[in-house]
Amino acid sequence: MARKEMRRIRPGEVPIDGGTAVQDDPGRPVFRGNGENDYVCAECGNVLATGMNEGHMGRRVRIKCGRCRTVNIAAGVPVEMARRPRQ
Repeated sequence: MARKEMRRIRPGEVPIDGGTAVQDDPGRPVFRGNGENDYVCAECGNVLATGMNEGHMGRRVRIKCGRCRTVNIAAGVPVEMARRPRQ
């Protein structure tokens, strides 16, 4: 499996129609799938999601690391797409 590092969310980056999954046990990933990628925390390298495809790790998916408490989003999601539009 390929390991993909997530990125830390930036100030003002609010979930679009989504929430933040919290990892209760640092030794256990929040999400498990049958895909080809493992996603790790940008700060400490802890595994947050395993066996996920890129299509499932979109702009709505945020994960709070159980080890260092960093809120992560997939690195492939641009900041502009991850922000809530101004009204």
